[in-house]
Amino acid sequence: MEIILYALVVFIATALGATSGAGGGAIIKPVFDFIGIDNVTVIGMYSTIAVFAMCLSSIYKHSKSGVAFEKKVLYGLSVGSLLGGLVGDFIFKLVTLEISNSKVTLLQSFLLFFVLLSVFLFTRLSDRLPKYRIRNSVTIFFIGTLVGALSVFLGIGGGPLNVIVLVGFMSYNTKDSAPYSIAMIFFAQIPKIIKMIMIAQPDSFRWKLVPLIVIAAIFGGSIGTSINRKFSNKQVNFIYSCMMLALLILCCYNIVFNL
Repeated sequence: MEIILYALVVFIATALGATSGAGGGAIIKPVFDFIGIDNVTVIGMYSTIAVFAMCLSSIYKHSKSGVAFEKKVLYGLSVGSLLGGLVGDFIFKLVTLEISNSKVTLLQSFLLFFVLLSVFLFTRLSDRLPKYRIRNSVTIFFIGTLVGALSVFLGIGGGPLNVIVLVGFMSYNTKDSAPYSIAMIFFAQIPKIIKMIMIAQPDSFRWKLVPLIVIAAIFGGSIGTSINRKFSNKQVNFIYSCMMLALLILCCYNIVFNL
């Protein structure tokens, strides 16, 4: 039952994440916290595996569909996210050594709530807010580093924050920002994937779940990418807003439950 539940969550999360550019981790992390089977470290590992597999599937499908990227933006944000991922993972390790699992979950839930609230408000009010078109390589790299660090620390992959950056600071719409966001998420997860391969995992980590999580994420990413290419920006924006609202409600529950 547990295996089926995890696979179902991963499939739905990655399908929605690939559609909107949110990546899936923003859904997997709070939902797995809500289910409450594993501790925060193991949940983060499962989320990383799912998001990484989803990114591979989505990037491949976007490339096959002929999506053209602005290379300066793509490479700057991606390399910045890679460095930020290292920083975020280092901070997460320090925090988990100092405080209990429930307190780490509470801290992440608080931070995630404010991130998601900011994203939701930005999405709903984006037409009234000023737009920027940043193309300076150093600035792009710096933004990618900040987003990558916070995203990996929160264990969400980074999609919600990526969309704010791409829409508000790079002048993309929600639909077109999705492939850039997926690429950022992919690079931010690389340090964690390498570390998982190189070091021993906690006793509570179950390798038998990994193949099913990967398969569910690949199918979810593929379906979500197809939906993204077929839907209009307005439809993608609506899906994204509904996701953020549902996750805000779930974060509130996780905060109250862990107080």
